Amino acid sequence: MLNLITRSKSISPIARVSHLHTTSILYNNTIVSSAPKGTVLKGIQFLKDKPEPIALDDSEYPEWLWNLLDEKKMKQKTSKPANRQYHRKQNREAIKASNFMKDKKN
Repeated sequence: MLNLITRSKSISPIARVSHLHTTSILYNNTIVSSAPKGTVLKGIQFLKDKPEPIALDDSEYPEWLWNLLDEKKMKQKTSKPANRQYHRKQNREAIKASNFMKDKKN
C-alpha cells in the first residue's frame, strides 16, 4: 500500500510519502522532515558495530539534501546532457583538437 502511494502521480505532493525513513513533506514552500528530532532511524545503519543513526533537526541538514528527490531541480542543476551521442561528439572534437596541435608542433 505504501509503495502504491509513493508511485501514484495523482496524489498531491503534500500527501506523497516516500519509503525512506527520513521523508520530507512540503508545507507552504517549506520542507518539514517526517522524522522528528531525536528519532532513531532503524534499518539504515550501514557501518558494523555502530549505533543506529538519530534524526537531526531540519535546520541541521544541508539545503541541497531537500532537493535530491525533486527531479525538476536536479535537471536544472545538470548542464550537460547525459546521452552517449553528446559525449562521443565532445570526445571526437577533443581528439581532433589535440591531433591538430600535435601537427603544428612538427
